[in-house]
Amino acid sequence: ILLGMGGDAHTASLFPHTDALQISDRLITVGNKDGQPRLTFTVPLINQARCVIFLVAGADKQAALDQVFAEKGDEMKYPSRLIQSKGELHWLLTGVNI
Repeated sequence: ILLGMGGDAHTASLFPHTDALQISDRLITVGNKDGQPRLTFTVPLINQARCVIFLVAGADKQAALDQVFAEKGDEMKYPSRLIQSKGELHWLLTGVNI
């Protein structure tokens, strides 16, 4: 699965502090941003993938990325922290540092 990450650390239409982050009894759910519903994979489905690749570009994502890679953090505020693939997990970064 190829994913991006927004400046708020959302990924796959899994936005901070939304119900979609806690769905575990189905494979697909509705993400919602500013009243705009979006179909998305659930966190458990993404984490079952053999390979997850994040492509993250731009200095505007640095603060969020720092939180995603922090030893401890708030998964509801930084949803990309929830992605912990049981297979391979790769981060392709440009314009940011870890």
